[in-house]
Amino acid sequence: MKKVAVLFLCVLLLFVAACSQNSGKRKTNAVSPVVPTQDRQNNAVNTGKSEQKGMPVEFNINKEGLDASILELYNGINIKITNRKTQVAQEKFIPFMTPVKLEGTPLTITVTNFLPDFVMTEGGYTTRSYEPNNPGAKVKITGGTPEFEGWLFVNFPDIHPYDNPDYNVVMINADKK
Repeated sequence: MKKVAVLFLCVLLLFVAACSQNSGKRKTNAVSPVVPTQDRQNNAVNTGKSEQKGMPVEFNINKEGLDASILELYNGINIKITNRKTQVAQEKFIPFMTPVKLEGTPLTITVTNFLPDFVMTEGGYTTRSYEPNNPGAKVKITGGTPEFEGWLFVNFPDIHPYDNPDYNVVMINADKK
């Protein structure tokens, strides 16, 4: 009987010790991501209000999936296109949702989405603020091989770049109004 009691006390002590290890950890307050997010198919989800760094941000998504407030602050993006063979480069302004033929190339580019402070979330992607801290633009490039539909980033030009043997296309900045 003593052996059973000792065994019971040992198990009880192990249980109490294991439970008490988590009680000393400090809890952190997570900041909820800004909404709306865009799912990976570029559809707006979870529109409404959220808080980031204590400041509420109101989003109004238009039918193209672009935030109306972003359209009030930004005209489009500026890109730099370089001919890989001649190393001749040109800069070009690309307005939102307007196909633009890139002179001297077979390429046409259209900006289909823009986030001035791009961030990935569980549900897709969104912007943390209206400031151009991490500008990202979803673009569609046609007329070249391969055709491209993806994101270009000012701060990270080598992440998912346009993979064309003749031309290098990078986003250089956001064009504010």
